[in-house]
Amino acid sequence: MELPTILDVAEKAGVSRSTVSRVLTNSNRVDPETRHRVLAAIKEINYQPSQVARNLRRQKTNLIAVLIPGISNPFFGSLVQGMEEVAVKKGYNVILCNTGEDPAREIEYLRMLERKQVDGVIMTALRNPLEKVEAFLKYGPIVLASEYTDDDSIPAVMIDNGEAACKVTEHLILKGHMRIGFINGPGHIILCRDRQKGYVQTLEKYAIPVSDDLIICSDFSIEGGFECAKQLLKLEEKPTAIFAANDEMAVGVIQAVKEQGLRVPQDVSVAGFDNVQISRVVQPHLTTVDQPIFQIGVKSVELLMSCLEESVLEGKRMVLEANLCIREST
Repeated sequence: MELPTILDVAEKAGVSRSTVSRVLTNSNRVDPETRHRVLAAIKEINYQPSQVARNLRRQKTNLIAVLIPGISNPFFGSLVQGMEEVAVKKGYNVILCNTGEDPAREIEYLRMLERKQVDGVIMTALRNPLEKVEAFLKYGPIVLASEYTDDDSIPAVMIDNGEAACKVTEHLILKGHMRIGFINGPGHIILCRDRQKGYVQTLEKYAIPVSDDLIICSDFSIEGGFECAKQLLKLEEKPTAIFAANDEMAVGVIQAVKEQGLRVPQDVSVAGFDNVQISRVVQPHLTTVDQPIFQIGVKSVELLMSCLEESVLEGKRMVLEANLCIREST
C-alpha cells in the first residue's frame, strides 16, 4: 500500500500543493477555513510529512557532528553517551567523526558545517590553530567538550584540570610521598599543560623540589604509561608514587610496577585521572580524578542547543566539578 503524498492532501482538501506546504510550515498566508480543510484532510488520509523535505525547507538537518581524536579511548565512549542522551530527546542524531589526531581530517569534518550537512559541531579536541577553527563559527555553532581554549571565543564545557591535578598531588604528598613521578599526555594539549601546572604548583606549595627527571610525556595509552613507568623506575632515586594524567596510562604504570617485582601501593603508589571503567576493575583499584564525563557530554549538547536557539556563538563556558576518588592504589 502506497503512503499518501502531499498531492493526495491537496486533492482531498481541494487546494494547491503550495497551499498544503504553507499549512505545514505554519505560514500566516493561509486563511483559517482553508487551513482547517487541509488539516482535516491530513488527518483523514493519515499523511506523514517527510522529515527530510521539512529539514531542507528549514535549512536544518537535525544532525550534530561530534569530533573525537581516537575512537578506542573509553573516555570518549562515556562522553558521547552523555551527548546522545540529550540529542535524541531534542530530536537530533549524532554523527561520530574520528579524526585520528589528524589536523587535516579535523578541518574536513568542520567543513560539514560550512556545507550545511550538520546543524552544529562538538569538538572533544583541538588539533588545529584556534584561528582556523574559529573561521567556521560563521557557518554555525561549535562547542568544545572537555577541551577548551585560553580565551572564551568558543563555548566550552570543562573541568578545572589544574585544580584536579592539585588534589591528586596533595593526596600523595599527605600520604608521605616526596618523590612523585608525573606521566603527562602530549604537551601541546591545553588540559595536559594545566594538569602539569597543578602538579608543579602543589609540589612548590609543600616546598618539594620539582625534578625534571620525574616528569615525562606519553600518548594517553596503556602502552605509553607502561614504557614511561619503566623509565621512571630505572632512576637511581626511584619515585615512591606515580601520577598519570589519565587512567589508561595509570593501568600501564601498575603493570610496569608489578613487572619490576614491586607492589602497589606498598612500594609505589599509583594515581590516574578520569575515573573510566578500567579504573574500577584493575587490581588494585585505582585512585583517580572522578571527572564527570557523562555530564560533560550532556551539558555540551545543551550548550549547543542554546547556541542554535539563541545564536550565541561565544562567551559561554561551563566548569563542572571534579572530585578525587581514593581507592586501594594509593
